[in-house]
This record gives sequence, C-alpha cells and structure tokens, in this order.
Amino acid sequence: MLIQLPSGSPEPQGPQNADQEATFEAGLRRDLASAPIVSYDTMLGGPAKRAIDITIALITTPIWVPLLLVAAGVSKLRDRAPVFLRDERIGYGGRSFNCYSLRMSPTVKADAAEGAIANDAAEKVASRRIRWRNAFERLPQMLNVIRGDMAIVGPSPLSRAQLEPMKSARRYYLSARPGVVGISTIIGGSGDPSQHKIYAMSWAITTDALIFWDGVRALWDGREELWKPSFTQAKPGQSTSGIVVRRRS
Repeated sequence: MLIQLPSGSPEPQGPQNADQEATFEAGLRRDLASAPIVSYDTMLGGPAKRAIDITIALITTPIWVPLLLVAAGVSKLRDRAPVFLRDERIGYGGRSFNCYSLRMSPTVKADAAEGAIANDAAEKVASRRIRWRNAFERLPQMLNVIRGDMAIVGPSPLSRAQLEPMKSARRYYLSARPGVVGISTIIGGSGDPSQHKIYAMSWAITTDALIFWDGVRALWDGREELWKPSFTQAKPGQSTSGIVVRRRS
C-alpha cells in the first residue's frame, strides 16, 4: 500500500513513526475490508442484453398492457384496496429502485390454497393458477424493464435486508439487473445464494432464452419442468455458453 504524505511533512524516521504508520495502515485496511461495496463487476450482458430486453418489452406491449389493465380491473372490483404496489429493491451496482407489482385479490389465493389440498387433479389446477397469479403480479415490472431498473431474465429482485447476509455472493447479484423471470426455479432455489454466482459465470444469451422459455412454458404445462439446464462448466467444444442442457426423465 502506498501512503502519500502531505506536502512538507517530514519523512517518518525511527521505530515510533514506523509503528504509527503500521497502525494507520492496519486501520485503513480494516475500514476498506468492512466497506459494503468496494467495486463491482461490469453489468452482466452489457448493451446486448439491454437491447434485447427493450426490444421484447416494446414488442410485447400490445400483449402485457391489456392483460395488466384487465387484471388490475378485476382485482379492484373484488377489493377496494390499492391495486399497484411498489417496494424498494436493490439493483445493479447497489442502486435502489421502486419495484412495481400488482396486488391480486386474496380470494384468488384462498381458492388456490383450498384446491391444492383437495386431490391430485385439484392440486395440478391450483399449481397452474398460482403460476398464473405470480405472472400477473409481475406484469408491472415490465415498466421497470423499460426504465432500466430490471431485465427480462435475471436474479429475483432483493430488498436491502435480503442482500445484507449474502456476503461474497453479493457482488454477483449486483453485477446484473434483477429479472422479471427469475433464475431460482432453474438454478438452485430461492434461498441458495450460489445461484447468483452460477448465473453470472455461465451467462449467455442462450442461457436467458432457455430460462425465459421454461418460464413461459410452465404457465401452460401443468407438469413440472421436463428439463433443467445444468450449470456446470462444460468441456471444450461441448457448449458455447458454458452450460450443459440435460433432459429429465
């Protein structure tokens, strides 16, 4: 470490000054080590990923805007409480933003919970309804995509309290914009912090395409995912994106 002394300051001499310099340097190192963020990686995907997100958000506007308005109207008719919600979330580089969501009617949630415990057929129907409800709740986040706060595919947006205990995985989360379509269903689980590192180190446009397609298909298919990408380092020549796609039997 190089310590620049002020102009005109005498050169440190003797063991006492050396001890003082060592103490000062040790304290400075502790301060830097305890800082929440010293630096973070370049934004994952860069301009290419951002251009794809904007293109998808604008092209699909005639689809998700009417769906959002219909869902908001139905929810408002069932309950007079505010329809649109916003919560503080942490995005790329530690920047906070208002994450929008649609408040679905509690009646829908109760009906889905009752159907889930009735029988196997009702459980499949309820599972599909829950997935659709979650999709409708996230529709307002397309506005966050257009604003540049979020991406189509990426880590689920976390609050400041959720981000604090992540430790070393934090830098990988902060290197990407949070996504409307989360990665937790494909990589690990929602409570597994290693998912952010795996996604960041294995990212490719094809990776996002696989995750997006799986999320869309899950809305229509009552079964669980038929396949999941295996985010392990591929052998040379086996995969251009660093992942291996395995089909589940």
